[in-house]
Amino acid sequence: MSNVKKFWCELTAVLMTAVMVCCSLLSFPGRTHAAKQLSDEEIKEVSDRLIVLVNEARAEEGLEPMVAVPYLNDKARERARESMTKFSHWRPRWDGKPDDDDNIFATIIDDSLIPYSVVGENLAGGFPTAEQTFDQWRNSPGHWAAIMNPNYTHIGVGGGFDENTQYKYYWCQLFVAYDSAQSGVLAGEYIPERYKTVPVDTGDINGDEEINSFDLITINKYLAGKVRLNDLQLESADILKDGSVTSADVIVLRKYILGRIKSVPLTMDEYIVQMANS
Repeated sequence: MSNVKKFWCELTAVLMTAVMVCCSLLSFPGRTHAAKQLSDEEIKEVSDRLIVLVNEARAEEGLEPMVAVPYLNDKARERARESMTKFSHWRPRWDGKPDDDDNIFATIIDDSLIPYSVVGENLAGGFPTAEQTFDQWRNSPGHWAAIMNPNYTHIGVGGGFDENTQYKYYWCQLFVAYDSAQSGVLAGEYIPERYKTVPVDTGDINGDEEINSFDLITINKYLAGKVRLNDLQLESADILKDGSVTSADVIVLRKYILGRIKSVPLTMDEYIVQMANS
């Protein structure tokens, strides 16, 4: 890890740890009732919902959404488990040495896989739902500042449960500033949706069960980089079924909406034949 990254990691952790101490005293009162255990799949669903809540809050402030990364989700789950042992932005260590750059939270990320420029972390514990956990962060200025940091581009969220720990449920958010334009798209990256758009057919990109100008607007916005499409929407927008969404798909979709061609999907050869016969 470079000296610049170490400095930012250490500074972030110092500031955030001060906040976490206050948060842990205020947000986790003694609870005597038994905690319901969520399955691993349910924990993943709560984690995705936390990302939805983050991006909805950022949208309200005019900020770009953070993109979820499976690798960061895995590392956030690992950090949630570590926080059961040590609720801190420094990772557990067993060599007896004091906390330093070698065990700061950022060391869990392989920066050869994600070459970030800035990194941050939020921790929380005590609640099984996304809304309760998100409210903890919303009510903590330090945590909220991380969620609203315009420099962060990508996020990973994970959680864990252990009945024999103080807070039972533990959650972690990892944030990074990553330059996709320079370093490329990260494997599997996605933006979770509160209500997943499910197209019913090719061309029904916005999932309203009709193929019309609204779908055309959506695909144009996607090509202009103004919106993101989920995997089902991308499949629906690939009118020519050539594995990519391009301006050629826009042209074919427009002609279908205008009645110039009779059906979609179709290959480029089929499109040329239909246009020759129209």
